[in-house]
Amino acid sequence: MDAIDISYRLKRLGKTQSQIARELGVRQGVVSNVIHNRATAHGVASYIADLLEMRVEDLWPERYRFKPRVPARRALIPETNSDGEVP
Repeated sequence: MDAIDISYRLKRLGKTQSQIARELGVRQGVVSNVIHNRATAHGVASYIADLLEMRVEDLWPERYRFKPRVPARRALIPETNSDGEVP
């Protein structure tokens, strides 16, 4: 679903970006940026998704899809023996 579809569905519900912004205590620009996928504000995205009875992952799959964590690389530290020397 693109920004035009989201905006259209919100208008069909009688919701404007300004109303949503007031309800959430954010600026209208933040709501617009979320709708147009230019910013991440998960609270705003979740609110819009709830209004549209959808999941954020379905509205913005490229932004909110699950990404498994990659474990941090450990520094290669040589093993030492009981004397603290590298064998």
